[in-house]
Amino acid sequence: MAFIITISIAACTKRASDIEDTSPKATIQILQPTAGAIFNSNDSISIQATAVSTATIHGYDIIIRRAEDTAKLYFKHIHDHNDTLAINHKWKPAISNTSLQLELVLYLDHDGNTGNKKVNFRVQ
Repeated sequence: MAFIITISIAACTKRASDIEDTSPKATIQILQPTAGAIFNSNDSISIQATAVSTATIHGYDIIIRRAEDTAKLYFKHIHDHNDTLAINHKWKPAISNTSLQLELVLYLDHDGNTGNKKVNFRVQ
């Protein structure tokens, strides 16, 4: 019986090699534009999203680029502090006939932890 109790205690004991991840986590939901959405070049595109984190978010970036490129067509950094953010911006593209990608990047702390979400859409 003592052997079983010893085994049970050893199985439940944390070891030095058991590292607990305490970095903040976030959930991002992009509401607009939706994946695969098609806009006309003269449309104003709504960028709407919600972000919820386990800790205070320290800001976010909105990045729009061509889907096959890394060059930024639109960039906006917003310094905002809250564990829940409602993101609401507009962008009017000066391009047409191209596939685009929206990326939202959250800054979750000052240690370099981030969260991001991407969605592809098209301007015709």
